[in-house]
Amino acid sequence: MKHITIGLFLLTAVAAQGAGGQDMVLDIDLSSRQAEVSPAMYGIFFEEINHAGDGGLYGEMLMNRSFEERVMPEGYHVENGALVPPVVDNYITGEPTTKSYRWGDDPFPGWEIIKRGNAAAEARTVTDNPNFATAPTSLRLTVKNPGKGVALVNKGYWGVALQKDARYRLRMYVRTADGGKDMTVRLTGASGEELGSVPVTLDTDGEWHEYKAVLQASDTTSDGRLSIELPGAGTYYFDYVSLFPEDTYKGRENGMRKDVALMLEELHPGFVRWPGGCVVEGITLNNRFDWKKTLGDPASRPGEYDTWGYRTTYGFGYKEFLDFCEDLGAKGMYVCNVGLACYGRSGEYCSDEEALYYIQDALDAIEYAIGDTDSRWGAVRAAEGHPEPYPLAYVEIGNENFGPIYDRRYNMFYKAIKEKYPDLTLISNYGLEGSEGADTIEMVDPHWYVEPKHFFNTTRLIDNYERGKHDIYVGEYSCNQNVGGGNMLAALSEAAFLTGIERNGDIVKMASYAPLIENRNDRAWPVNLIWVDNDQVVGRSSYYVQKMFAQNRPDYNLKVNADIKSADSAPLIGVDSYIGLGTWSTQTQFRNLKVTDANGNVIKADMNDDTQWVTPRGQWTRGDGVASQTGIENRTALIWTGGRATDGSVIEFEVKKTGGNEGFLCFFGLQSPDLKKGYMLNAGGWNNTASAIEGLEDDNSSPISLVVPDRLDSGRWCKARIVLRHGKAEYYLDNKLKVTYATEPMERKFYAAGYDEASGEVILKIVNATPEKCKARITFTNGDVEHTGRVIVLKADAATDENSFDEPLRISPQEHTYPGFSSKFDYNFEPNSLTVIRLTKK
Repeated sequence: MKHITIGLFLLTAVAAQGAGGQDMVLDIDLSSRQAEVSPAMYGIFFEEINHAGDGGLYGEMLMNRSFEERVMPEGYHVENGALVPPVVDNYITGEPTTKSYRWGDDPFPGWEIIKRGNAAAEARTVTDNPNFATAPTSLRLTVKNPGKGVALVNKGYWGVALQKDARYRLRMYVRTADGGKDMTVRLTGASGEELGSVPVTLDTDGEWHEYKAVLQASDTTSDGRLSIELPGAGTYYFDYVSLFPEDTYKGRENGMRKDVALMLEELHPGFVRWPGGCVVEGITLNNRFDWKKTLGDPASRPGEYDTWGYRTTYGFGYKEFLDFCEDLGAKGMYVCNVGLACYGRSGEYCSDEEALYYIQDALDAIEYAIGDTDSRWGAVRAAEGHPEPYPLAYVEIGNENFGPIYDRRYNMFYKAIKEKYPDLTLISNYGLEGSEGADTIEMVDPHWYVEPKHFFNTTRLIDNYERGKHDIYVGEYSCNQNVGGGNMLAALSEAAFLTGIERNGDIVKMASYAPLIENRNDRAWPVNLIWVDNDQVVGRSSYYVQKMFAQNRPDYNLKVNADIKSADSAPLIGVDSYIGLGTWSTQTQFRNLKVTDANGNVIKADMNDDTQWVTPRGQWTRGDGVASQTGIENRTALIWTGGRATDGSVIEFEVKKTGGNEGFLCFFGLQSPDLKKGYMLNAGGWNNTASAIEGLEDDNSSPISLVVPDRLDSGRWCKARIVLRHGKAEYYLDNKLKVTYATEPMERKFYAAGYDEASGEVILKIVNATPEKCKARITFTNGDVEHTGRVIVLKADAATDENSFDEPLRISPQEHTYPGFSSKFDYNFEPNSLTVIRLTKK
């Protein structure tokens, strides 16, 4: 952070003049002690997505180092250039889910054969006479005519980044029986200019031999290569060609890339969640992330085709994760597979009897981390150089699993793990309301991927949440809709959300933004916290929000009486709008749709009239007065163009669920039939556990009402009614009120106040997500503060601004001291800003 001390002559730039017209008035009781904030509140969630590990945090510089990239999971095949998994029944729908995934036609990605002059050579991957049985693939390169030279070249992860005078560790395995002895390995630029080299003398006995060397770069480039110059005609086999910087994070040999790891270190994480995410489950069970295969020599690890469309090396394995937790001073959170693959992919599942294997696998993982050294897996840990237990404190039972099968699995896993390791905190996949099928719930894990409006409008979501049921871990959240790749508005909405998280620290014990890292060359998820390429790391504005909250975490909250000036409420529906019906991965029938306006006029839909209907998506049939959706797509839609709804309207229809695991959708307030903007009732959503009214924009949606427990029974006609009146929407099912949403003032100013016992400081956090300055009056009661304090400001000129690789610190915290504080003071908070004020308590 940049430190600036300002004098009295600059105070008018930040001090509000006069007592009237405040936008925010805060009265803070310094003698109060409200909810405590857990030391583990702010953590990091790691998943191998967007090349977050390989090509990101993990220090390996070469792509496809073990030549295993084109090894596909068992039972998969390539069709039309895409990877297709075996067809299995989905544990949620009971039906096959058919999807395909990224593949490619390059036989050994990351590598190329350079032939100079009239050289002739050919290469292919083979598995005969493997160096490691666990990773049997090697590259066979036959030089028929050396010509002016043949080279095996690796281009790294979109280039090999080299720093002048830096040293790099080379490790590789080679075998040859008829090739030359004197081989040279070079670091080069993109055009082949040499930036460092080392000679290697090969054994020619036909056996595998390991070769190690250190290369020093003579210049800096972001587009370098590793070039292995073949010494002559003959056949050469290569396996595990690896290049690491000597200067890794904490100097670990199989370590993390230092600049990326330091960015994570600055987040002061209380915990690290690993390995994910959907990779925990896998597309199918046989390509789930398997922790046991990540142990041992990195050269012997097979890797796995990753859920996100590329092969992970398993280099950042279980031991590396636990070492990284120690290096960061963080607790570990291991996420185990419960015998269920990702339901949004194949949804494969095993029997409850077969699930005993997965239970034992989870117990083995825990034993490796914290078991005694005389236990089987504790002894493995000790043999790998770490006899002391690792800081594993949490185990999450599955990832984003749900439904009756998960209920049974959760109970099985919870009982087995808790009996043997009672001190571990066990986390369920359930949302805020938990599940009636769970015997015991310690902690739930709701996830929120939403638009800015959602976070701004739900900062009070947990304030009145029932205490004593279970604790909350917000395991995945981010503002990732309608913000492009991320911007300051997204960051400020997350800051607003975190004020509510801190305020409810008595039940919200942990939170982690997701996803964590994106390599700019492979974005698989729309919005991520940190961007990297091979020589640069950029924290988004959201990263600095996380950093400011984590580095300024209080021990407990202070009581605040607040008066905040808000803008006017927006009307719910201001003009005539389209109405629509829909489903989400569910088969449903609809009939007797009608709308009654404020004057009592009724318009009835004719299901048989083609001119009244538009079908943006879904498998719809209409006849005999019934519209039926028979497919399993997400967010299907049947839009009625013959009727309109506005303020004062009542929408009514009958609905019958015939299959699937959700309920139904009803669209209203649509400005056009293409789902670009409006509202959506999601009834029986979240796997038929809850209902809510959601905002709809550009075919994305997120809850704007409370998500209330609810379900839709199958096989019977139900009467649905949506009442739109005076800025309010009410949803009734069979005349029972289920969901209410009323437009509220568009609040964009938020606060949090707490106390840091170690430093003796009051910590204020103020979010001003408006384009104007926020004039505030802050009063301390039952105590006083020193006049001089620290002010840390994160701001942007516009809400749409964001950092970039060209301007990585465009939006970053700026710190100064300010001598004008007292028991009552006025202050102007910058537009589009998050401000942290630290004041020493007298």
